[in-house]
Amino acid sequence: MTYVRIIVRLVFQAWDHSRSVFRYPRREPSVSSGPLESTSCTGRRKSVYNDASSRVCQLDTCKGEQSAELSISTNQLRKRAMRVLQITFRTLLLFGALAALGNLIQAEETHDDWTRFRGPNGTGVISECNVPLPWTPSDVAWHVQLPGIGNSSPVVKGNRIFLMSADPNSALRYLLCLDLASGKEIWRKEVASVAYNIHMRSSFASGTPCVDDGAVYFSWATPDQLLLVAMTHNGDEIWRRELGPYVSQHGFGTSPALFGDLLILFNSQQADELPAGVQPGVSRVTAFDRTTGTTVWETPRTTTRVCYGVPTLFVDPISRRESLLFCNTGDGMFALDLETGKPIWNTKIFTKRSVSCPLVVGDIGIGTEGSGNGGNILFAVDLKSPNHELLFAEKDAAPYVPSPVAQGNLVFLWSDKAIVSCIELPSGKMHWKERVSGNTSTSPVIAGDKVIGITEDGKVTILSASQNYHELGSVELGDITRATPLVAREYILFRTNSQLYCVGKPTAQ
Repeated sequence: MTYVRIIVRLVFQAWDHSRSVFRYPRREPSVSSGPLESTSCTGRRKSVYNDASSRVCQLDTCKGEQSAELSISTNQLRKRAMRVLQITFRTLLLFGALAALGNLIQAEETHDDWTRFRGPNGTGVISECNVPLPWTPSDVAWHVQLPGIGNSSPVVKGNRIFLMSADPNSALRYLLCLDLASGKEIWRKEVASVAYNIHMRSSFASGTPCVDDGAVYFSWATPDQLLLVAMTHNGDEIWRRELGPYVSQHGFGTSPALFGDLLILFNSQQADELPAGVQPGVSRVTAFDRTTGTTVWETPRTTTRVCYGVPTLFVDPISRRESLLFCNTGDGMFALDLETGKPIWNTKIFTKRSVSCPLVVGDIGIGTEGSGNGGNILFAVDLKSPNHELLFAEKDAAPYVPSPVAQGNLVFLWSDKAIVSCIELPSGKMHWKERVSGNTSTSPVIAGDKVIGITEDGKVTILSASQNYHELGSVELGDITRATPLVAREYILFRTNSQLYCVGKPTAQ
């Protein structure tokens, strides 16, 4: 991500330079097409003429001074023409760089670097996947039993898998590292905790870790304390932060995410509909130094209902700053400056809880709201509009918990109630809407040209990622599944409640 940040700054420096260069060169004395009046001397005007063929303007100066002839020579015209060509060339390079910038942000991670929830920049997309879909039993490289249960999705760095699980009764947490090639456990850290009331579909291990070359970062919470811990790839603790009480209705499910040297945690808490005697929580977005755990910046957010989306990185079209896109009930869809945490803009479009992750497709921001009782809505916001105007709102097939996923200008929605649809940006036109069996809590992902979705009872359905509905097949995992799969070029990891499957040929990138 460091390279991307450097490129962003260079691109915008080039833009500022080109704007200064593009100012019209210092004007020579102008040629008048009408009478030229003298306003600074008392000498009389002897002659004024404008000859279109010679482009020469001749004046008598005051009190007998020598007459001056001002002209634009052929050499000057050539210089101006060269300047115009240089400016045109620089401008084309600039816009080419800006057009490629979004791809650079996603391409910085390799095909097998699924290092955070929903993979590269939280898009849920891998452009190339050679895993046979649907697969057969012979395509399963291995599967292992996990201690406890959980909704935590796996992440991978090199030849190591990291994920979290927990005992459903005692809330004892298991921080796990497995070998990618075999699924064998490399290390396990057990963290004692206390059980508390959570949603029936949640778990005491619902947050997904994130990982970089030097560390893996886990987060979990009890009502008394939210913890963020950095560990080496060998399981040794590097640092930990105790972030105070955590107030929610349904339990903790937030996932940290890395952006360059900053580790971002959206600590969204509850103020509405709390039991008597429970004090409202305090919501904020915090950036930590990934090596030391010290706070780099912290931005308070409006506390209403706990929201769980993990931010995505984009270049704000108006401020031209590297920004993080978030969604929550109190502030709506909003952008924070990555470097400073300062709010750039927000648009209050939500009245319900936002659980899914925001998505940026071109210059369009996408977020959803909903509830367990329905009323789900997907909003598409014009990011380049000064007022961040709403382009459309999709109500018929919007998800509540699952996050949308996009391929080009097509967005695929996999709703909690098993309605899958494909809409087109920027119009919001719906190409198709179909029902598949079973309710869903996982987020769909795209593997090459295929969409993968999983029902809560473990049925994996594969669809064509196109504007024409085509179901390619399905496979049963045979266990409750609420974790989003990890997709790589040669393998896919499926985490069920208590098992981990590897399909394909696991190889470290």
